Amino acid sequence: MKRLALALALALSSPVQADPAPPQAAPLVASLRVGVFCALQAMDQRPAPGTLSGWIHVPDRMIDFHWPDRQVVPAAVGLAFGVKSRLVDGAFAAGEMRVYRPGSTTPETWESGFSDTGEQFAFFRFDRDEELIPGLWRFEAWEGETQLYSVEFEVVPAAALPEIVNACGAIS
Repeated sequence: MKRLALALALALSSPVQADPAPPQAAPLVASLRVGVFCALQAMDQRPAPGTLSGWIHVPDRMIDFHWPDRQVVPAAVGLAFGVKSRLVDGAFAAGEMRVYRPGSTTPETWESGFSDTGEQFAFFRFDRDEELIPGLWRFEAWEGETQLYSVEFEVVPAAALPEIVNACGAIS
């Protein structure tokens, strides 16, 4: 009986991990792709005062997802996860990206444009150990008061997905 009580107490005190919700997109969004990629290469930066670091990464070349359609991400420096979107023909929107870290009600934000001419790419790259926060991360794209899409990712300890963490050394 004591073991049962101890097991129940441990289960109730442990944080409950929730599965990420399926991606949600407004009718204005023609395509929405999610995934994880190795991001060990150097990237340019641009100012983004609404983020904790004050800047965002800007890739100098096209980046493909090494693990497309994946919303579960191991927490490891050098890994990145994100969203590629394209609007319906003839559409253009100037707006902002919002990224909510686990436990935060205030998003990190930066200006972004969305169009039908190519994919808009929003991602988060783990650069430092203090960024390796397990739990649900949410990406949202907005044009004014209109949400274009919302995508959740579940970040898990690196040991939960060693095949992805170990593969990055061979890919990047």
